Amino acid sequence: MAGEQVPLKTYRGNCHCTAFVYEISLPEIKQATECNCSICYKKASIFVFPKPSDVRFVKGDPSALTNYTFNEKRFTHKFCSTCGVSLMVVGHLTPPKAGEDKAPDNGFNIRTFQHGQTDVWKLDIKTFDGAALPSAYDAPKFTGFPPAGDAEDLQLYTGSCHCGAVTVGLKSKPLNKDSQGLMECNCSICGRYGATWAYPPKVQVVIEGRENLGEYYFNKKIASKRFCKTCGVPVCSEAAECTEEQVAQMDEASRQWYTRSKDLTAFNLRLINGLNVNDLNPTRFDGYTFIKPGYVEP
Repeated sequence: MAGEQVPLKTYRGNCHCTAFVYEISLPEIKQATECNCSICYKKASIFVFPKPSDVRFVKGDPSALTNYTFNEKRFTHKFCSTCGVSLMVVGHLTPPKAGEDKAPDNGFNIRTFQHGQTDVWKLDIKTFDGAALPSAYDAPKFTGFPPAGDAEDLQLYTGSCHCGAVTVGLKSKPLNKDSQGLMECNCSICGRYGATWAYPPKVQVVIEGRENLGEYYFNKKIASKRFCKTCGVPVCSEAAECTEEQVAQMDEASRQWYTRSKDLTAFNLRLINGLNVNDLNPTRFDGYTFIKPGYVEP
């Protein structure tokens, strides 16, 4: 019936460290649009835009989120400085006319919704070609020493976070739809990052600007997630430095993981210039169910 109101559903979301928790009301989300612009691609953000009156922060003041703007500064991307999770974007989808007092739109990243409210892997995802909008993004260049790896089947890939404070070099076998060992994980942190992970030996990765990385430890604190402190782009995950005594005190599952992972770098392929992770075929791993102890949604 014309004019009939669509029922609203309340979605609850948060950054991983739970410093910020919000609720928004929207019609049930059955499809969403993913922007392929330079920043949304690197952060894997999928935004929805509720009315301002349908937004409530349960915990944390959104003004305390770290802000990142670039180019014409039409949008402010906001992320948690503790865990690196990108929660929202603020700006005008349609620029105000001259003299118009228009409130900005607030977009919330679906990936930060609490588990079970939406399944990004099952959503009908459309692509908005934000990469075609002016002005063109000039990707920061990696100028460090290339990583080790002399095998004939290895090639050099380079890339960066969005702002260029962190640049990376990766030696890897050619990355394509037949590449093995790539992964998307839906655990409480990886699901919020939206990263596509590769797991090369540490010697095959060079990260310039490590002083610009935020470090986030949680759960058993045997690995850290690292992200750019300026723009919030997730970069890598690395095993913590542990003594033999600390390793011996780990439970069996943790000790096996640590022994297997301590010489590897979980590297986010969304940083690589000229590579589109949508052209790859990563394994989808249900880390949310598998990893114990489980994450407690606030």
